[in-house]
Amino acid sequence: MIDKSQILEELLEAMIAENETITVRAVCRRSGDVFKHATDITRNETRRTMVHTGVKKQETIRAAVDRSSKKSRTELERLVAVKNAEIEQLRADKELLIASHRAMILSVAEMGGFPTWKRFFERYQATIDRLEKMGSLPDVNVISLSSRRDT
Repeated sequence: MIDKSQILEELLEAMIAENETITVRAVCRRSGDVFKHATDITRNETRRTMVHTGVKKQETIRAAVDRSSKKSRTELERLVAVKNAEIEQLRADKELLIASHRAMILSVAEMGGFPTWKRFFERYQATIDRLEKMGSLPDVNVISLSSRRDT
């Protein structure tokens, strides 16, 4: 059986990519014999919503292109340079935060409190996983100084 929703989604994406104005009738024409009449789309709530979403997406893209095409090449290059600088600053800030975070965790761990720190995130395993993926959790074995006795 043909999945008409999947076909409709592909048609809409192709129309957006090719900048072909999306209307229900245009979708029907482009679909071959999948959608013979506009009512094949408009009477089905899911399909009607998909077309409406496609139209809104196309309008958003066209508005962005229209705004950018009114700017000179020099202005666009300047904006890209500014955005690239912002991205680099955010990356540097992230690296600083990761290093600071690791140092704080190591400090807490040296004092014997790593299990206490981790307890705050027990219900948030996804957070711990993300911190590990970012490399912000220390990967060294820490020996608790509080368990040693100096005599």
